Amino acid sequence: MKEHQSGRWQAVYRRLEENKILLSIRQGMMLAVPLIMTGAVALLLLSIPIPAYQNLLSTLFGGAVRQFLSTVQGATLGMISFVILVTTSISYESLSRLPYRGVVPMVSLCSYVAFTAGGDQQMVFTIFESTWLFHAIFCGVVSSAAFVWLKGRLPEGGRIYTDGEDDLFQYALHSVVPAAAVIAAFALCNRLLMSVFGTSNIQTLFWESGNRVFDHLGRNLGSGLLFLLLMHLMWFFGIHGSNVLDDVARNVFNAGLDVNTQLVAAGQAPTEVISKPFFDTFALFGGCGALLCLILAILLAERRTNIRRLTKAAFLPALFNMNELMIFGLPIVLNPVYLIPFVGAPMLLAAISYFATVWGFVPYVTHAVEWTTPIFLSGYVATGSVAGSLLQLFNLAVGTAVYFPFVRLAQKLHHRNREENISRLADEVRAMEQHGQRQPLTARTDLLGMTAKGLAGDLRRAIRAGQVQLHYQPQVNRDGVIVGAEALLRWHRENGQCFYPPLVIAIAEETGQMEDLGSFIIQQACADLEELTCLFGNGMEISINLTAGQISDGNVLQEIRDKISAHRFKGKQLGLELTEQTALQISPEISEQLQSMRGLGMQVIMDDFGMGHSSMMYLRENQFDVVKLDGSLVRDVLTNKRSRDIISSIIYLAESLEFQVIAEFVETEEQRAVLEELGCVFYQGYLFSKPVPFEDLIKLVAKNRNGIEQDHREKE
Repeated sequence: MKEHQSGRWQAVYRRLEENKILLSIRQGMMLAVPLIMTGAVALLLLSIPIPAYQNLLSTLFGGAVRQFLSTVQGATLGMISFVILVTTSISYESLSRLPYRGVVPMVSLCSYVAFTAGGDQQMVFTIFESTWLFHAIFCGVVSSAAFVWLKGRLPEGGRIYTDGEDDLFQYALHSVVPAAAVIAAFALCNRLLMSVFGTSNIQTLFWESGNRVFDHLGRNLGSGLLFLLLMHLMWFFGIHGSNVLDDVARNVFNAGLDVNTQLVAAGQAPTEVISKPFFDTFALFGGCGALLCLILAILLAERRTNIRRLTKAAFLPALFNMNELMIFGLPIVLNPVYLIPFVGAPMLLAAISYFATVWGFVPYVTHAVEWTTPIFLSGYVATGSVAGSLLQLFNLAVGTAVYFPFVRLAQKLHHRNREENISRLADEVRAMEQHGQRQPLTARTDLLGMTAKGLAGDLRRAIRAGQVQLHYQPQVNRDGVIVGAEALLRWHRENGQCFYPPLVIAIAEETGQMEDLGSFIIQQACADLEELTCLFGNGMEISINLTAGQISDGNVLQEIRDKISAHRFKGKQLGLELTEQTALQISPEISEQLQSMRGLGMQVIMDDFGMGHSSMMYLRENQFDVVKLDGSLVRDVLTNKRSRDIISSIIYLAESLEFQVIAEFVETEEQRAVLEELGCVFYQGYLFSKPVPFEDLIKLVAKNRNGIEQDHREKE
């Protein structure tokens, strides 16, 4: 039952992950992270609550430094709605795979201005501030989706030009009608809102309703919890809840502090628990959502490197209650995993603090606190007692405990989703191999493309950290003697399984990492071959797989030449394997490189050899010393007469043209026996061993040699 529920939750999470609208919002926020970080740093430098520092900032160079930081903050966080509007529409356009980019963001920007224009129809810069974030997200995704939908359904009509026509111009021309329709629709919505409610600002409606509700409820624990609930629900959906409810905070809850201040001044005991400084001090440290608790939970429980890096970058701003980096970078907005703790943690902490105050564990809040005052210091200042700081410490622990299981859940869901996406990427590569096609994976704009880009970064780190390995699958002759091994790339996933090697190679080629990966393979294989030679003599051979791009690189040839001269083995002990698909890419330059490698004594091996045109052509030109039978032929050797006839023909060619044949994928003794009858005397497959680490290969070879020697002694 538990597994069934987990599977259902995973399915829901996956659908949300793949939803184009939510994905475009998430990607848009990620694209905005550089600007958010820049603005957060500027705001932090502007807001450090140290009087001497603030005085210095105001006087340094005549206040020019403060003006400079204010300009940077205004150009980034000060226009965050504009930034998110543009990045979200760019993401949606990219996910829609339109042939040309740029029209959708412009349509979204114009739609946003049309939707938010005031009664005088004059655009003001304030519509790009954080207060309007919900409008920006709403307009960004809805206008983008509407334009793409209309663009795909409206007929394009005829082309204007007959000679020298410009496709970009045609695309722009055919975008006129859907663009005009979308912008007009948002302008019409603006007029309707103005006519019905007298405003185009939805947040104004929230503000007016909120004032009426909280004026009626008054100032108590229930109204305080409702205030926090509404604020955080708004934030979760991209509405700046703090600004929307700012009048409520000032008119209703700030009055509690005023009452306490007057009572203390009159020598009486304070009576008001709930106040705005009370919320800021005990429920909202780290900003809305008590995100300092989330940061600690991530540092304790999260293993994803990118999330930990983001969190570490957000830690210092969060100490001063600036949480934009976590809100938009993680993100929290529209992230279903964090809805419950984001909304619930501040409410729980407020309730704990309320009863701690009522029961006398902590003094009443009687002092105003600057919003950027760090945790512990703010608790002491607000209450005039170290008990306030201790309550903050307790709340920090409770809030961290609240977030902790959700951090683990987010990590678990991400890993499951990522593993599924990696498997889907591997299936894509297998399909491309079968059809002889290559489509770039990292250029995709969907979730698989994001996963491929993530794998590229992981691969880069894995190569540097030595986490990529070579395993070896032994090759034996008809007498059962291990005479060589094929070096196979292995990079283990978090679930213990290996990444599909062709997927790793494809990612490395697309992202310019093949040189580093190839150098590792060559260096490691040569070092291992030298050790094998020292232990078992020069009868052992190792083959490595290289791509056409590597072979055409003169540096690779030079590197192999250097390794052969630097290690104690002969050139003929090192083989170079190419698949038939790689052989199809052989140019005269690559052919020349192959001949140079053969000049070093290396054996050139064609993998997956069948009866295709390329196979015959390159045998005719005597390019290969060894061929490895295509696995489909070996698998069907017991049941398919045509497979046996093809293998027999290849072996006949091998005898005539003087090259060796190795049968791969030999899994049963019956297959080996039939292959031997057909004349094949070298084998590789699970019948003898799966690919193993180099240390296990040494043990296998040693055991094999000892067994052969013992058989000889018994026969004698």
